[in-house]
Amino acid sequence: MSDSQEFNKRLKIIHSAAAIITYYEKNQVSLRNAMKILPDILKDLNADIYSQIHALVFETVRHQSILNRIIHQHLQRFLAEKISSTLRNELRVVTYLLTLSPDIKDDHLWKEAPLITLRLVNDSKLTSLLNNYFETLKNWHFDSFLDSLDDSEEKLAVQFSHPTWLVRDWIKFYGLEMTGKILESNNKIQPVYLRPNLLKYDKKEVIAQLREEEVEIEEDPHLFDLVKVISWNKPIPRLPSFTKGLYYIQDKGSALISHILDPQHGERILDACAAPGGKTTHIAFLQNDSGSIVAVDNHFRRLTELVSKIRLFKIESVFPLLYDLRVGVPFTVEFDKILVDAPCSGSGTFSSRPDAKWRIDRHQTKWLSNLQYTLLSNTSLMLKNSSTAALVYATCSLHPIENEFVIRQFLANHPNFTLKTQKIFIGTPSPEFPQAQRLFPHLNETEGFTIFKLGIKSS
Repeated sequence: MSDSQEFNKRLKIIHSAAAIITYYEKNQVSLRNAMKILPDILKDLNADIYSQIHALVFETVRHQSILNRIIHQHLQRFLAEKISSTLRNELRVVTYLLTLSPDIKDDHLWKEAPLITLRLVNDSKLTSLLNNYFETLKNWHFDSFLDSLDDSEEKLAVQFSHPTWLVRDWIKFYGLEMTGKILESNNKIQPVYLRPNLLKYDKKEVIAQLREEEVEIEEDPHLFDLVKVISWNKPIPRLPSFTKGLYYIQDKGSALISHILDPQHGERILDACAAPGGKTTHIAFLQNDSGSIVAVDNHFRRLTELVSKIRLFKIESVFPLLYDLRVGVPFTVEFDKILVDAPCSGSGTFSSRPDAKWRIDRHQTKWLSNLQYTLLSNTSLMLKNSSTAALVYATCSLHPIENEFVIRQFLANHPNFTLKTQKIFIGTPSPEFPQAQRLFPHLNETEGFTIFKLGIKSS
């Protein structure tokens, strides 16, 4: 590839990554949705360039706090000028490439990346500032950068690019060593898991098809209906087996929740926060589509995603309902099993959703805790009074205020409920409620989840 072609390729990658980040910021959507919503930027790209753009978007946002500090430290005068959000994000992307990416020793990168950013600047003073900035980055060292910070907790937060308030909270609950391991694992990509469509296909048939498509997998030792992807030549969503509905991409911790619920044939199930439908379809699979599942959500677009999954997998036992369970109970019927996979901060999913950690603060986490308690209280009124009935409360959060705090408050105000033993226990017991389990990325090769199983006390 000629120097000109290489430059144009780098230009395309950096410009596209910055445009996606700008769209995500302006429209308050997730990075995943930003990648989907901007097909004009990503259309007709080969798999290699697409994957480079995807990685650059996610890694730039993952390390956003470090990049912002570097830029503000050296470019305060530049940032005071009226610059476009696209230029600001191209600067973040290029700063990531020159300081934190695996390619920082690439001479072509140092030559081309600054030129890509400077093409957007017409002001000679700003051009001079940026040229000086890129020269400064040549002597930038991560360890020296960290040594300049005096607060040890802030230093840990900056080192692993997490909100400082969250790191302080986790240190109080988990201790310094455990918190460090959580933070480090949040910056690593967790394995991809697939849940075969056992309603329509035999697992061996699905595995054979995947291997034919050059996907190497291994069966999970804990969950019979899950396989872990070891390697692939083409992105999973682009495979014929995926578009035909042979399996569902689902994290191991997420799949575990449905097994903890333990739905049986013919049972009536309430999935209280159902969209976009991963656990709903899983429950239907575990029931062999023999029960009735009321799938409730208050978000219309996400509920339509659930409906599309039901159609893809040809499930007949699911009944979607657009409703806000915060306002009260819509049914007079009782349910054998209830799942409250509550809206949460997503602090266990930072490895795959790095944008989530910059959307939350302590105030919002407390607000979510109140919301979670309301959902749990309202749904508990619909649980059947039976020894086999169960209500599973789960979050993809590692923060105790969304987990132990909610359950403590619920048990205090609902003395007829108690915690139940979980059928499959592969995580770490909660220090306050040993019947509950928490999954950690660094221990369980999954995103972080906290799972409680509740039932009504026998009279």
